[in-house]
Amino acid sequence: MFYFYPMAEKQQATQVIDHLFRNEFGKAVAYLTGKFGPGHLSAAEDAVQDALMKAMQSWPFGKIPDNPTGWIIRVANNKLIDQLRRQQKVYYATQLPETSEAPPVISEELFNDEMVKMIFACCNPAMSTEHQLILTLKILGGLSIREIAAALLKKEETIAKAYTRAKKKFKEENPTLEIPTGGEIQNRLAVVLKVLYLLFNEGYKCTEGNQLIRKELCEEAMRLNHILLDKPETNNEWTRAHMALMHYHVARFDARTDEAGEAISLEFQDRSKWDARHIELGNRYLNTIPEGYHNEYFIQAAISGIHVNARSYEQTDWPGILTMYNLLYSLKPNPLIALYRIIPVAMTHGPGAALSELSKLEDEPLLIRNHLLAATRAEIYCQLADWQNAKTALQEAIEKAENDKEKAFLNRKLAALPTS
Repeated sequence: MFYFYPMAEKQQATQVIDHLFRNEFGKAVAYLTGKFGPGHLSAAEDAVQDALMKAMQSWPFGKIPDNPTGWIIRVANNKLIDQLRRQQKVYYATQLPETSEAPPVISEELFNDEMVKMIFACCNPAMSTEHQLILTLKILGGLSIREIAAALLKKEETIAKAYTRAKKKFKEENPTLEIPTGGEIQNRLAVVLKVLYLLFNEGYKCTEGNQLIRKELCEEAMRLNHILLDKPETNNEWTRAHMALMHYHVARFDARTDEAGEAISLEFQDRSKWDARHIELGNRYLNTIPEGYHNEYFIQAAISGIHVNARSYEQTDWPGILTMYNLLYSLKPNPLIALYRIIPVAMTHGPGAALSELSKLEDEPLLIRNHLLAATRAEIYCQLADWQNAKTALQEAIEKAENDKEKAFLNRKLAALPTS
C-alpha cells in the first residue's frame, strides 16, 4: 500500500513512476497478457511502457492518482483495445470501459495468481533456459538489457537479440497462461528460482548506476518467492532455502552502507545494525531443510548463515565456509564460485595459498571483464603487505567496475594504501 500527498512535486512523481516501473510493470504486463492472451505479450508490454511515459509527462505537473497502478493498467488496457480494433481482431468482452475515469480495483490475490502464471509461462521448458531467464528478468523483474547481460555474463547485443527471439517463442509455446500441474511445475521451478536469485542479486549489489543497493528489486524477489511458498506444490526445500538466503542478505542492508550511501565491507560493518528478525527468519527457514539435503541455495544460505551468526569477522568459521564453497563448486563448477572461495582460502590457509588458487582463474574468459577478479587479487596482496601489486590490482578493478558506488569504494581502498 502506497500513500502520496495530494499535489505532486516533480521529484516525487519521478520517484513514484520509477517505483511503478520496477515493481508494478511486471504486474501490469502479466495482468494484461492474461486478459488478452499470450499472443499479445509484446503489445501489452508496449502499452504499459506507453502508459508509464504518459504518467511521466503528466504526473510531475499535477496530481498523482490515488491508485497509480490502476491508472497505468487502465491507460494500457485502453491502448490495447484501440490497437485490437484497428487490427479488427476479437478481444475479450470483459475489457474495462474506455471512458471510465475510475481505475480498476484488482486484488493482490489476483495479481499474485497472474504473476505466478506469467512466471511459469516465461519458464516454459519448450524454450531454452537462456530465453526463459531473459524473458522473466525483463518482463517481471523490470531489468534492463544491460543489467540482464551483466547478470548472465553476456554481451548486451546478444541479450537484445535473444529477447526478441524469446518473445516470439513465448507466443508460440503458450496458447494460454495457466499454472502447470503435477510434475511439470517442479520441472519449471528450478528456472523460476534462478530468475528470482538473479533478480535479488541485481538489487543486492547493482552492476551499474550510482546505487549500491536497490531494495525494491530485492523486495520483489522476496515477494515472488513468498507467493511460491504459499502454494503447497511449490513449497519445498528449494524455495525455503532460497528464502533463507534472501533473509540473511537483507539482514545486513543497514550496515552495508554509511550515511552517504558508500559501501562498507563485511569486515568493518557494525553488526549491531544487522536485523535480528531477518536473521531469525533465515535460521527458521534453513532449519526446515532435512539434514544431509543439499542444493545450491541451501549451501549459499548456509554460508550466509555462518557469516550473520558469527560474533565478529575474526570469529567467523572460515574453515566451515570454505567447506561449503567446496561443496557448492562440486555441484556447480562455476568460475564465479571459484572466485568467491578465494577469501575463505586466504582466511583458512593463508594468502599465499589463496594467491596460488587465484592464479588459476586469471585467464578465465567469464572473469576477465569482471572487476571482482582484480579486487580479490588486491585483497590478497594487502594481506601479504605487497602494496605495489595491491595498488595495481585496485586500479584495474576501478577501471572495470561499472557501479559508481563500487568505484568509490575501491578508490577509498586505493587511497588508504600505505605509500611505501
